[in-house]
Amino acid sequence: MALPSKLAYHLHRHHFPNRRIYLQRGLHILPNIFTLGNAFFGFCSVVFATAGDFVAAAYCILAGASMDSLDGRIARLAKTTSPLGMQLDSLCDGISFCLAPAILMYLWQLKHAGLFGLCMCALFLMAGLLRLARFNLTHEEQSIFFLGVPTPVAGCFLAALLLNTANLIFKPLWLILLMLFVVVLAGLMVSPIPFPTFKHLAPKTYRRALAALTAFIIAMGFNRMFLLLFIAYFLFAFGRVTYKKLQNLRRS
Repeated sequence: MALPSKLAYHLHRHHFPNRRIYLQRGLHILPNIFTLGNAFFGFCSVVFATAGDFVAAAYCILAGASMDSLDGRIARLAKTTSPLGMQLDSLCDGISFCLAPAILMYLWQLKHAGLFGLCMCALFLMAGLLRLARFNLTHEEQSIFFLGVPTPVAGCFLAALLLNTANLIFKPLWLILLMLFVVVLAGLMVSPIPFPTFKHLAPKTYRRALAALTAFIIAMGFNRMFLLLFIAYFLFAFGRVTYKKLQNLRRS
């Protein structure tokens, strides 16, 4: 015997909660899980660096970057972006791409420069935190181009540099160059130089880029490919700025 429609409706509501509500809650939580995964890898990087395992610490920073890239993409696809997620993302980025690389660079090589090396690493940390705070206030204006180098790029650049030079013996000249490199990255993070975000690329373009990246990694190796990728990113940004300035000079 079939139940009346109204009675069946009330029984369904009472015994079977709305699955859509649970699905929406899950979609809101999912990006935050990846964001916290970013902080987890940043913490692991600090632990490995203090234990002297610098290669593992560098890989943890890269793993944190993969979590950081996934959480934003998942939030945009699920349309679950929120102010809480943005603030949490900045806090986790501060751990993985500001604190962890600064500690890694200091314990790896710059501790041999004494107080000066300590100050250079602290400068990188403070510049990264300042860059994250500025982004939180101006993120709507940075949808196509970032103002300054993003902290994940700066932190991963240092990690990729370590992975490609871990077996080198650093002489005083190399230490000076490494300190200058850290300082330049710190300055670029708080600079007004525009760097592309690549957030508005079509899915087909993303797939092609991923396929090309995979092919290059197989051909050249993971560590070398990542270092070259970051160098290409910087050259693209500087080349674009130089091209714009030359165009303005020709028009004036």
